[in-house]
Amino acid sequence: MPTDATAQRLRVGAELRRLRLQATLSGEFVANALGWAQSKVSRMETGRTAFTVRDVAGLLALYGVTDDVRAELLGATAEDTGEGAWIVRAGGFPRRQGSISQLESAAKRIMHHQPVVLPGLLQTYDYAVAIISAAGAADPEGVAAARMKRQEMLTRADAPKYEVVLDARALLLGVADVDLIRAQLRSLAERATSLRSLDFRIIPFGTVSPAFSTVGFTLYDFKDPESPAVAWVESPTGDVYFSAREDTDRYSELFTKLQSVALPESHTVRYLKALEADIERYLTGPDLGGI
Repeated sequence: MPTDATAQRLRVGAELRRLRLQATLSGEFVANALGWAQSKVSRMETGRTAFTVRDVAGLLALYGVTDDVRAELLGATAEDTGEGAWIVRAGGFPRRQGSISQLESAAKRIMHHQPVVLPGLLQTYDYAVAIISAAGAADPEGVAAARMKRQEMLTRADAPKYEVVLDARALLLGVADVDLIRAQLRSLAERATSLRSLDFRIIPFGTVSPAFSTVGFTLYDFKDPESPAVAWVESPTGDVYFSAREDTDRYSELFTKLQSVALPESHTVRYLKALEADIERYLTGPDLGGI
């Protein structure tokens, strides 16, 4: 084994080989699909050559891996190459969902803040179909089904700690009728009490907060101690990742501040039930009379 290969590069290369074999793709097929020489695929998998975040992102997109695995491997590559932030084109819902019949959870802790939309891991199937349709997906039912499969991660014995801070406005996003959103609120209340892996908190309407984020973000801490934390910000056309320590520390501090102003877990279910009982007032809009 070459002496100049870093431990991080060797680990990522071995994982890329495992993922290729799991996807039942030959090295020749992968090379042709990406316009590479076949020797490049082999050298990457054995750590015999340096590779970039862009190289690894291309392979992971082709293999259809899950978001958390992709974030972990891209973060490790970024640490090895000194690339502290990068952008990956979204490539549509199938790429984002990946081949997720069995979620490969590499994270030990996931911190997720959303100011506008309910996280996919907490959506009901019907709500997911509605919100995915509103986002313009070609196959909302297929994406929603894959999302339901992802949620199985939260019920496993080795589930990562999933911490969510949600702005209350995200609960009232008008992508569906009142009955469907009421059912979604009821489901959230049930999960908040039944899922041991979930720490779910809400920032109520009108809360005075010393911090805010204009976009949602997810921060991953990984089981492998060699893997750096990764912050992920999703947009309609591309995903932005940050692995530099100063960036992930900033997201971590922001999440802690948001968590501190949110309702404690013990009050979250009460808030959801009160909102469910009064949901029509928020969603039907004011009577504007003759205006």
